[in-house]
Amino acid sequence: MAITSFDSIFTHIGGFGRFQLMLFVINCYINMIFAFVYFGQLFMTLTPPHWCAAPNELFEYDLDLTLEQVKELTVPKDETTGKFAKCKMYQVNFTQVVGGNLSGPDPSWPTTTCTNGWTYDFSLYYPTITSQLNWVCEEDWKPSLSQSIFFVGAFIASPVLGWASDRWGRLPIIVATNVMGGAAGVASAFTNSFITFTSLRFLVGMTFDTHYTVVYILLLEYVSSEYRTIMANVPIMLFLTAGLCVMPWLALYLHDWSTFAIILHALQFITISFPWVVPESARWLLSKGRTQETIEIITKAAYMNKKSLTPEVIMELQEFGNKQKNTKNTEASALSLLKTPVLRLRFLVLCVMWLVIVLAYDGHVRNCEHIGSNVFVSFTLVGFVELPADFLTMVLVEKVGRRHTTSITLVLSGVTCLVIAAIPETYTTSIMALAVTGRFLITMSINVGQQYPVEVLPTVARSSGTGLIHTLGNLTGFISPYVVYLSKIGHYLPYTILGLASILGGSICVLLPETLNQILPDTLEDGETFFTGQGYCYNPCAGSRNEDDNRELERYTYSNNTLQDLNSAQENTGNISQEEEDEVRERVA
Repeated sequence: MAITSFDSIFTHIGGFGRFQLMLFVINCYINMIFAFVYFGQLFMTLTPPHWCAAPNELFEYDLDLTLEQVKELTVPKDETTGKFAKCKMYQVNFTQVVGGNLSGPDPSWPTTTCTNGWTYDFSLYYPTITSQLNWVCEEDWKPSLSQSIFFVGAFIASPVLGWASDRWGRLPIIVATNVMGGAAGVASAFTNSFITFTSLRFLVGMTFDTHYTVVYILLLEYVSSEYRTIMANVPIMLFLTAGLCVMPWLALYLHDWSTFAIILHALQFITISFPWVVPESARWLLSKGRTQETIEIITKAAYMNKKSLTPEVIMELQEFGNKQKNTKNTEASALSLLKTPVLRLRFLVLCVMWLVIVLAYDGHVRNCEHIGSNVFVSFTLVGFVELPADFLTMVLVEKVGRRHTTSITLVLSGVTCLVIAAIPETYTTSIMALAVTGRFLITMSINVGQQYPVEVLPTVARSSGTGLIHTLGNLTGFISPYVVYLSKIGHYLPYTILGLASILGGSICVLLPETLNQILPDTLEDGETFFTGQGYCYNPCAGSRNEDDNRELERYTYSNNTLQDLNSAQENTGNISQEEEDEVRERVA
């Protein structure tokens, strides 16, 4: 088979073998790190149960009171819920109260703020930076802001790092982002002020998205279309899920947020060894005209997969590389995606899709602190949902396709959120069950959402375009802590916002093309002409997969050759309709 696209190479080196398995293992490791870096900050800033510390004069008497009795005497209860107040205490002369031998507090006593600090209950929790620096009551906005600043860093750096990945290669950026993020994360464990901690979390945020996304792109660029879904989702299904389920119990076992932070981020330094193990993207090298380096990597991949490349295949690869080198799309950026109508629409829809998915996914994860009585159990349960959700995603995207899976799961997740908003807060079991269902559905959405830009955007702008999409997603990542913070007003408010946004995003996703069983576009022209002619109800599984592949490959060949090449190709294939020939001739002319 002639090499007319990069995907043609897989015929000669294998679409999945030991070479791809090596990249698969690397991606599994990065998924574990991603779970730790992204969600670990939640367990650094957890707010343990707390109440106002008892006044000093109460301890001048040898009363032999338990902690619960002291709290009963000094802290008022909420009239509605019957729970102890977190930020109020009785404002009375406790010397007179104790001297008067009162049996209990009088609810009519005046109250005041916590003038003597706070008492924290670490029986089911551990010391966090929130308890260490007293980010509670009047300062309870600080944990949310520090987590939001994390996304500000990602918002600023992701487009720059995405551009750098397209400019200098995937591998240098993978190593640089992990080393920088690891150093800032470890340093944050030794901070003792809000400014310092937040600044270092900002630096971690600058790297967290790119250090994962570029590895994800690199992996998918090296596997053939029939293995993309498995390779994209199995690492998430197994290792991201494992990271989510292990992490809360690791934090509880260590019982110290600083040690927890050091261990999580120290793992990132292992990526320093990647240049000796992980290959550079061959697609990217070809797009830069570095054909000889591409041949070396492809030859190594063939050897690892127990394949052999004939001199004829190497010569064809050389010719294909030279042709790529001479195209005008060797240099491109995310802004190049906005210059033509089809790519522009697809790119903007991908941006909206990711904005909604990040808001809903992050909101569901953060809100598990407010459902159930034990945040560690709730987070583990919600994290474990990744496993069946990822498995079902792999099945549906191969049976229903990318577009309909994304759209349907987003809409259903939104409907689930609106149902939760309509249920009284006292129905805790029902809310928990529906919250897990919503988390299940949005997990399916984000799995497809991560894969979609890699398949729709052309190689020359894939990393920078994906980086910009993820950058815009970080805007809603910045907002999501405050959406969850609105639960102080009512449990229904966050779910109403998440529900409406998810339904809107799912409805817009029908404008995306279906990419199942299609070869990836390499040039800007490919991105403009690939996946055309699909209706909103197009289902690639309804027809022959081989027919779809052959048709897409033929379109690719014709759109990149001259009219003379087109005539020659027609003579060789002999099965091109007159309508397709006229269409391609018009495009080439």
